[in-house]
Amino acid sequence: MKTSSLSTETIQSLRLLSNQMISKAGSGHPGIALGAAPILYELYANQLNVDPENPNMINRDRFILSAGHGAALLYATLHAAGFDLSAQDLSEFRQPHSKTPGHPEVGVTPGVEATTGPLGQGLGMAVGMAMAEAKLNNQFPSVIDHFTFALVGDGDLMEGVSHEVASLAGQQKLGKLVVLYDDNAVSLDGLKKRSDISNNLARFASYGWDIREVAGGNDLEAIHDAIENAKMSPEPTLIAVKTIIGDFGPFAGTNKAHGTPLDSQQLQDLSSALDVDIQNFELPSNLLEDMRAKISNRLLHQKQPLNDELTDYLQFSTKNTVTIPELPTDLKVQAGRKISKYVLQNFATQLWGGSADLVASTNAEVVASPLFNADDRSGRNIAFGVREFGMGAVMNGIALHGGTKVFGATFLAFSDYMKAAIRLSALQHVPSIYVFTHDSITVGEDGPTHQPVEQLMGLRLIPGVDVLRPGTAEEIASAWQRALTSTDRPTILILSRGEIGAQGSTDQAKQSLENGAAQIRHHDEAKINLIATGSEVQIAQKVSELLSLPSNVVSMPNLSRFLALDDDKKQQIIPETGTKNVIIEAGTTLGWQGIAGNDGVIFGIDEFGMSAAAQIALDEFGFNAEDIVDKITQELQ
Repeated sequence: MKTSSLSTETIQSLRLLSNQMISKAGSGHPGIALGAAPILYELYANQLNVDPENPNMINRDRFILSAGHGAALLYATLHAAGFDLSAQDLSEFRQPHSKTPGHPEVGVTPGVEATTGPLGQGLGMAVGMAMAEAKLNNQFPSVIDHFTFALVGDGDLMEGVSHEVASLAGQQKLGKLVVLYDDNAVSLDGLKKRSDISNNLARFASYGWDIREVAGGNDLEAIHDAIENAKMSPEPTLIAVKTIIGDFGPFAGTNKAHGTPLDSQQLQDLSSALDVDIQNFELPSNLLEDMRAKISNRLLHQKQPLNDELTDYLQFSTKNTVTIPELPTDLKVQAGRKISKYVLQNFATQLWGGSADLVASTNAEVVASPLFNADDRSGRNIAFGVREFGMGAVMNGIALHGGTKVFGATFLAFSDYMKAAIRLSALQHVPSIYVFTHDSITVGEDGPTHQPVEQLMGLRLIPGVDVLRPGTAEEIASAWQRALTSTDRPTILILSRGEIGAQGSTDQAKQSLENGAAQIRHHDEAKINLIATGSEVQIAQKVSELLSLPSNVVSMPNLSRFLALDDDKKQQIIPETGTKNVIIEAGTTLGWQGIAGNDGVIFGIDEFGMSAAAQIALDEFGFNAEDIVDKITQELQ
């Protein structure tokens, strides 16, 4: 491919336009916009099969800007490519409620495939998208057949999650994944070597990636050839492009270029150095016409799906009806994780996922299916390995790609490794399903390192997430149903290692998931409301039996949903008049005060657990019915 004068002028114009946006906003990241402009231009002008007029086209190529601080360059490029971003939108970069926020946000800006900025996670989401493509291509080859591209920087590759997901991608031989590395050897605080001497190319090669290098970041022909060769590789490809951060600008090659907006004189000097002039954020029409024509011409040659196969795919990918299975009587008293395993087998065929090397403990697997791997893309079980954070990032990519439902499982205590990915699930409104088992000090002899205390309430604090801790077998089944029918928010299922034991009913479970809570036991003359979650519901049941005063027992699988109810609805579930509220949950007490009220009692754990058998640990912390009854009785005296 020979570089045309129009291509060169467009690249230079994207550099200047991006910096004009940043300078007007008074903040942003000029360095990557100047250094990586040829890469973004090559992708959109000459590589990506995307339709700017239909940004959700099913079989489009995906591009993830993992180095999300390069947002201004991405927006300028999307505008040039013909997506629904006007010059006015570009002028409003980083302004409230604009289509051009400070970092890319999916659902806000047409053409943005993922919310990025927390470094490393964009790479993980690209791996997830490539895995989703590989799986769906196996089943619907004429409908789903595309590439996934990502741009990463030195910061992305320093983050630990990059190691996790790159290793997984190599294991899976994701040949349609192409990652371009903006290799400028500079990070925010200084030269990369001051904190990192990693040989990233050798590292990725050790993971099984195909490695390619481009010696000059302005060599558009070399970038083009490297991508074309990468698209023929059976392995994922890393293309290291040696760029100059802040190229053509006053701080070129230094860390100051990373985040220092140019003043008016520096912008004028940049315009002269680039030999382009842009007024009012308007690119010349001949540049727009040239770039958009290239994209349109590629679309004319895109393969069309078989009609019957497209119909089958649409039916498969949009099926959202989930019928709760009949639960065997002997199953209802088993551990939450075992009940969950039974329920999972009965649900949608588009569901796939796995555990962080903990299937034997979490029981989160599709029993009748093989592993998804390079030799068998039909498998519905993913061997994520001990990569919790990577698992979460990959799950988000799978969910963003669409067409399937994905779950990932580990112990609740280890959800801390995944918190950043869960937060991005919520920000992106994707229906990822997180399954966390071993949910309290009843983990037992493994001790406090494995016994969650603060994790449950911490997860509830994340906006836009359904955190469900069901207390009966029926509630577990209903929780899975809610998770699988969710379309715009992630779900976290909190499940016990030990027996649930407290029996509810199908109607009660339905109500508790709809309202966040429901009564399991009701007394017209109740003086005490015993409010519990998870396996503590069975303790509340026993407390109710032992108390001398009449009581209601309430299971509250979704605290946030209950708090969102109006006051009348709340009082129907937890009567206020003449009653005292007692909270029973084997986790931190912080956050329960609003439910307990000023005269309520909270039985919780505000310290780390201990290495002991489950019942011994419960007794040590006062979590048995007899101790709780004694304390309630003392409170009432």
